[in-house]
This record gives sequence, structure tokens and C-alpha cells, in this order.
Amino acid sequence: MNTNIATTQDQSQRLLRCGVPAESADMCQTHFESDGQKYGQLGVMDENAYEYASLNPIPAWSLSRLLELLPKGMGNAVGAYPGTNRYTCFTLIDPDVEPVVADTAIEAVVQMIEQLTANGYKLNKI
Repeated sequence: MNTNIATTQDQSQRLLRCGVPAESADMCQTHFESDGQKYGQLGVMDENAYEYASLNPIPAWSLSRLLELLPKGMGNAVGAYPGTNRYTCFTLIDPDVEPVVADTAIEAVVQMIEQLTANGYKLNKI
């Protein structure tokens, strides 16, 4: 089972392209070099992340924060397929919004956000 706790760098870039504000991220990824070794870390998105100015923090969203972004009142749901390592995200209100199936719950919600914003839906502000 995939146990990602936040969006990957690629998923974060996709969310930003959808218009999700970086300020809504609850986590960040930072990358740095020390003694010739490259490191990466995941942390809380706060002013301390920017104190490491040379680290160029990349916004990252947890699953709970992504779910907060989904438009309310659409009957949004995320769930796991029993006996598989697959997850789905769907909405009950708009039949034109197709259910999404992915390898992680985070990826399923990211794909749903891409689909919703492509169809003109506004995300919740955080």
C-alpha cells in the first residue's frame, strides 16, 4: 500500500497550474545540500520554511487539506477499492464529472481537482 502523506513535487505543480494557491498548502518540501550530499525533507508550511531561504520550499498538500479544497455540496467522496491498492474520488452532483481511480488517495483527489477546475468549478478557499 502506498503511504504518501503529501503531494509529490509533480502533483504540487499540477495543482498550482489549476489555480490552487500555494498559500493553501499545509506542508512543504525543501531540498538542500550539505557536505556534498543532497537531501530533501517534508515539513509544515509556515514562516520557518522560508527562513531556510535557499531551500526554495515547494508547497505540498496533505490529503485532508486537499479534501477541504473540493467544492462543498457536490457529494464528494474518496474511498479505497476493497482488496486492492486503488483509490477513487467522485462527486454525486454533476454527471459530467467522471469518477477518478488512482494508485493513491492523494492522486485521486489531485485528478478530481484537475477535472473540476477544467469544468469551471471553483475550489473552496482556505
